[in-house]
Amino acid sequence: MPEIFHWEWYNAATNLITLFYNLIDGPLIFLVFYYIFKKRFFLYLIIAFFVFEVIIIYMKGFGNASDNIIIGLGSLFCLILNIWGISKYFMKVEHSDSEHVLVYVYAGYIFYYGLFAVVYKFNYLIASGPQRPYVIFVNYSAICLATSLISFGFWKYAHTNYREERY
Repeated sequence: MPEIFHWEWYNAATNLITLFYNLIDGPLIFLVFYYIFKKRFFLYLIIAFFVFEVIIIYMKGFGNASDNIIIGLGSLFCLILNIWGISKYFMKVEHSDSEHVLVYVYAGYIFYYGLFAVVYKFNYLIASGPQRPYVIFVNYSAICLATSLISFGFWKYAHTNYREERY
């Protein structure tokens, strides 16, 4: 609707929301890894990343210049952590259902952040108007496919045994 009616406030509001979302994207993934593995390293990584963000924003200002650096490094860390997580899965011989779910989560994130590397290059580093609709299409397709992969993992392997015990 806002794009149809050309509301002036819409672009500024979405840009601000996107900037704030990009600040918390990496630390949220690190927090998920902390809850999965219960390692203090991930808490230190969250703190270090917030300090990094503050330094970059101080140096570059709160805008696209700092956002590009924060998105790039956060996405790279997330991709590496998910590859590490899926490699830990393949090192074990037997797996529980929760580990099966996690491998789908890792694979979904690897798929998204792997395609995001392409989106990042063409959307943030080499930005041009004519290719923007294609970049947006690839980005949203990656989100939909990654969400489908993760949802399939939950559907197939996540069990609700506690419901059967209560009734």
